[in-house]
Amino acid sequence: MEQYLVGVDVGGTNIRMGIVTPEGHVLKKIQYPTDMSLGGMAMMEGLVSKIKDFVREGTRGVHSEIRIGIGVAGPIDMRRGVLIAPPNLPDLHGFPLREFLQEKISLPTAIENDANAFTLGEGWKGAARGALNYCGITLGTGVGGGIVVAGKILHGAEGLGGEVGHMVLNPEGPLCGCGGKGCLEVYASGNGIRRMTLEAIEKSGGKGIVHKSKEDLRKITSEEVFEAAQKGDEIALKVFNDMGSYLGLGLVNLVNLFNPEKIVIGGKVSRAWDYFIGSTTEVLHQRAMKGQREKVEIVHAECGDDAGMLGAAYTALKLE
Repeated sequence: MEQYLVGVDVGGTNIRMGIVTPEGHVLKKIQYPTDMSLGGMAMMEGLVSKIKDFVREGTRGVHSEIRIGIGVAGPIDMRRGVLIAPPNLPDLHGFPLREFLQEKISLPTAIENDANAFTLGEGWKGAARGALNYCGITLGTGVGGGIVVAGKILHGAEGLGGEVGHMVLNPEGPLCGCGGKGCLEVYASGNGIRRMTLEAIEKSGGKGIVHKSKEDLRKITSEEVFEAAQKGDEIALKVFNDMGSYLGLGLVNLVNLFNPEKIVIGGKVSRAWDYFIGSTTEVLHQRAMKGQREKVEIVHAECGDDAGMLGAAYTALKLE
C-alpha cells in the first residue's frame, strides 16, 4: 500500500497544501488566499472541505494510506489540541482544533504551530538536514521560532514552548504585541524594521530614504527599507546593521541555552541576509560561550515557502 502525506500550512495571507511522499518529495501542491472575511469558524470549515477535495483529486484511483499534518499560526496547547489566542484567527481562541479535525476528517491528522512546522521542514529537507539539535527562526511580520532537541520539537509543559521571538533583550525597550517590552520581535521583525527606520529618519535631519514625502514615510514597509539598503541608503543600512545586532543577542541566548548544531533563519525579512548577518555573527562570536559558539552554524533557510508545508507533512509522518 502506498503512503502519502498531506502537509497544510495555514498562514495569515495564504494557505498552502501539498501531497508529499514519506521521503519528502512534493508530488503536488496548491496555494490559495486565506479568507477571514466570514470569521475563523467559516475559514476552518472551508479548509476541511479544501483538504478533502485535494486528497480526493491528488490520490485518485490509488489505494493508499494517507496522513495529514496541519501547521497553524499561534500557540497551541498540544496536550489538549486547543488554539490559544491565534493572531490571525482571534475569534478561535480556545478552539478545539484537534477534536474538530478528528470529527471532520476521517484520516490520521497531526497539528503543529506554524513556526515549529517551519523548523521541522528545514530539518527534514532543508538547511538543517542531518542535525538532531537545532533551532529555527522565521523573520516576518513578527518573529517565530522552534527548538529541536535530540530530534524532537521542544513543546514544553503545555505545548507553548519555543517562543523565540519573545526572548527579552531589553526590559526597557519598545512595547511588544505580547504585552512585554524589548522582545526580539520588536527589533528583528518587519514591524520592528519599520519602527526603527521611522525613528532613524526622525533623528537623521534628512538623508537618503527621508526624501520620501511625509505621507509616504508613514506607509513605509520593511521591503522598501530592504530596497533602499540595496541602493546604499545610509539609514536603511544602519537599521539592518542594528537589527542584526539584536538578532545576534537572541542567538547568543539560544546558543548558550541549547547548544544547537545549527540555527536556521528564514522568513520574508531574511531576504535582507547580506545586510544583517555580519552584525549578527559578530555579536554571537563576541558574547556566546566559547565551546558553544565554535560548533554552531548559522544558516539561511533553503525550503522557501514550502518549509511550513513540509514540516506539517513531517508531523503526520511521525504520528504514532
